[in-house]
Amino acid sequence: MKLFPIPSLCLFLFFGSLSLAEEKRYAFIVCGDPQYHAEKSATPKALDPFSEEAMERFIRLAGSLAGKEIPAALGGGKVSTNLLGMIVTGDLIDSADKNGGPYPAMQRFEWKRYKADFGLTGKDGRLPYPVYELHGNHDGPQGDTFIIDDIIARNKKRPNLAMISENGLHYSWDWGPLHLVNLGMFAGAGDKRRKDHHYAPRSSLEFLEKDLEETIGSSGRPIVLSFHLHPFGPHFDWPEEDLVAFWALIERYNVVALFHGHTHGSPPSRTRWNGKEFNRNLKEGVWVFNPDDAGAAKTNPRNPTEGVGLRHGFLYLEVIDRAGDADDQMIVLTYASKDNWKTHQWDKRWAVKITIPK
Repeated sequence: MKLFPIPSLCLFLFFGSLSLAEEKRYAFIVCGDPQYHAEKSATPKALDPFSEEAMERFIRLAGSLAGKEIPAALGGGKVSTNLLGMIVTGDLIDSADKNGGPYPAMQRFEWKRYKADFGLTGKDGRLPYPVYELHGNHDGPQGDTFIIDDIIARNKKRPNLAMISENGLHYSWDWGPLHLVNLGMFAGAGDKRRKDHHYAPRSSLEFLEKDLEETIGSSGRPIVLSFHLHPFGPHFDWPEEDLVAFWALIERYNVVALFHGHTHGSPPSRTRWNGKEFNRNLKEGVWVFNPDDAGAAKTNPRNPTEGVGLRHGFLYLEVIDRAGDADDQMIVLTYASKDNWKTHQWDKRWAVKITIPK
């Protein structure tokens, strides 16, 4: 048999194509605190004009993000055309932490609008991909409002869930090798608010422990956890004993990111946590990301012609699974606005080394 030499260029193209084929990317969005805010009326017929402006623009932007150009200074390329979904880190509406007067009607109006815009499955709202929300303090500080009941009902229809908590509120799912868990207000033990603390954990820590033991075990798969409160906040919000127990649990697993809401703060930001301190300059620990708020704007009560809370942001992420374990990455891009989404732009790029077992 006669052998023919293969040009080096052909070898390069062949192995280059093989390398690209072995790389897999999993893209999704994280936002927080849309806080739909209705006009203050016993029979609301519209959102506050600044809330309307913010959320209408945000939904249009997020719904058309796929394929959008990414600046060369932030790595170049384009947003994936296969967005797997959006995580929403609580405070879906603005009024469910208030009682009496016009607030029950406002809550119903705000929640109806949230569901109409965000949808659930990617086919029943204005966003063309599934939505994975959790509740915040504005949705019901003790996790006992009709909104929490509706999130529980939505969880029965939410696409591709891996596990749901016994109370139906917390849940997990998988995107490729990535395991994701939504934990409501914060990761804490017990169902009800404890004395001298603000919020009810609704047994989220018990669910997390059960979920990770049964779905992750010793596999080493990468994990993303989301909740509403920032873990570096006051201990009457996130009790210290719960935070200690939370760290003791997650340090046994390959947790690659924590996402929270609540603090707003534009543009999106990050810090790092090693179980003892929070500092972005730490060399070891888990990255903690604040996606900013999606649209928590409303009329300035001191001047009805002005709006407040007009800075917003969100995160676009790609988890990159490459051949071998050495080059796996999580790329986090921030997107931000200073004028209620009238104008908006890419802001920062963070590359985090992760490990995806093969």
